[in-house]
Amino acid sequence: MTTQSADDAVLFFIPDIGGFTKFIAETEVRHSQHIVRELLELLVDANSIGMKVSEFEGDAVLFYRNGAPPSPQELVQQARQMYVAFHAYLKKFEYFRVCQCGACAGTGGITLKMVAHYGSAATMQVKDHVKFIGKDIIIAHRLLKNSVDVREYLLATSQTLLASGGQEIDAGSFVRGTDAYESLGTIEYAIRPLEGYRAEIHVAPPAPGGMTNPRRMATLTRTIDAPIEEVYQRIIDLPGRLDWIEGATRVDMSGDRENRIGKTHRCMRGEEGVELMTTEVKVSESTMELWETDLKKIMACRYFLTRTPGNATELALELYVRDNLFFRLMFRLLLQKKLTAFFDKSLDNLCGLFEKAGR
Repeated sequence: MTTQSADDAVLFFIPDIGGFTKFIAETEVRHSQHIVRELLELLVDANSIGMKVSEFEGDAVLFYRNGAPPSPQELVQQARQMYVAFHAYLKKFEYFRVCQCGACAGTGGITLKMVAHYGSAATMQVKDHVKFIGKDIIIAHRLLKNSVDVREYLLATSQTLLASGGQEIDAGSFVRGTDAYESLGTIEYAIRPLEGYRAEIHVAPPAPGGMTNPRRMATLTRTIDAPIEEVYQRIIDLPGRLDWIEGATRVDMSGDRENRIGKTHRCMRGEEGVELMTTEVKVSESTMELWETDLKKIMACRYFLTRTPGNATELALELYVRDNLFFRLMFRLLLQKKLTAFFDKSLDNLCGLFEKAGR
């Protein structure tokens, strides 16, 4: 092992996100980018050993830290902290997910591996970022491709462990391994599987937000000549409601643009608009449904989609009120005719979007 001087010694630490399917559809690309961005930001926030970000490399972050390397125990705790935060995010995402595209539905297969290598490197400043060059940064990157047969792990090179005084490592915690690389030779390392930390992930599912005793008051139906997935995607797209909700002039939303359980929005028609919350989603092989409930839990709307032969979709829009004699009477006397006409025209507009698209 080459002795490092204090001013060129550096730890390279690379968490790398894997397990994504290669998506083709525009929606899936956009959503996968959104998910990866949030995961990368989460990894940066989980940095607890004083590392700096050199750059983001696709689905990975290149961290570095100058000076003495962390101990093996510190590396393990850093990996543990990132891993638990990473999978807590994914578990929460799945609980609150509304979108059923390949990217969003595939988050359960996303994995995290981490490579730690300590060595030396020259640097090159590129605007606000430090660009590393040299053999050791190449080693760190090459080790992302290895023969390790577990999905999620911390890989620390033997060079890293030796430099930190960790010549003797717990055989029950680490597994020794080697890989040979062209121009680099054989690299020795130790692997710490991370799967066991999943037991530390505790995320509560969303509390029920809908009505406990809804009474259906009206149903409107349409047959749309488009796949159920495309129709559902149109319906859950809150900013896109401007394209088909009759008379809508703007959509006010809480937080970002993405729809999820607990998301509130208000479709404004002039100065009028009722604030609704996305409260429930149910999906099967042949049906998809979305529930939206007003914040006082007096009224609700259910979009129920059924897959039909010929790659078409049967859409039912159902209006509900709390199962209370007073609310049922008020709905029939004051709202039923008005809301039925409003949603009838809105559904015509929705159908028109697919007709214009050549459906």
